[in-house]
Amino acid sequence: MARDDEYDDNRVVVIEREKGTNGIGTFLLGLAIGAGAALLFAPASGADTRRRLQDEARRAGRTMKDMTDAFGDTVADSVEKTRDQFDEQVGRARDAVNARVRAVGDAVSVGREAATQARADLERAVAESKRAYADSRRANRQQSRRQGPDDARAPADMVSSSGEKSAGAPGEG
Repeated sequence: MARDDEYDDNRVVVIEREKGTNGIGTFLLGLAIGAGAALLFAPASGADTRRRLQDEARRAGRTMKDMTDAFGDTVADSVEKTRDQFDEQVGRARDAVNARVRAVGDAVSVGREAATQARADLERAVAESKRAYADSRRANRQQSRRQGPDDARAPADMVSSSGEKSAGAPGEG
C-alpha cells in the first residue's frame, strides 16, 4: 500500500462546544494545529504538500463560510423572533392602555351625566323650597292681615311643633 493511499482528503473533524467557549475560535485553533501537524508529518513532495494545503485551505474556507452563514442566519432569526415578541408585547400593552383610557373616558362621561342630573335635581328642589317658603310667607302675611293688628294671639286652630293645639295667648287656657 502506498503512502498516498493512507492520506484521506475527506477527513471529518468533530468540534465539541463547551459553555463559555467560542466555537469559531476553537475551530480555527484546531485547523491551525491540524495544518501544522500535516506539514510536519507528511512524507510527501513539495508539490503534493502544496496541493494538499490548497485543498485544506479551500475546505476550511468553505467550512468557515458555511459556519458564518449559519451563524448569521441564527442571529437574524433570533433578532426577528425578538422583534416579533417585542412588537407583540408592545401591541398588547397599547391595547391595554387604550382599553383603560376608554374605561376612564366612559367613567368620566357617566360621572358628568350624573353630576348634571344631580345639579338639575338640586336646583329643582331648591326652587321648590323657595316657592314653598314664599307661599308660606305670603299665606302667613295674608293670615296676619285677616286677623288684624289688634289680635296678637295665634289662631285657635294653630298647632305647635309638639303637636298640641294652642288655646290662645300664654296664660289663657
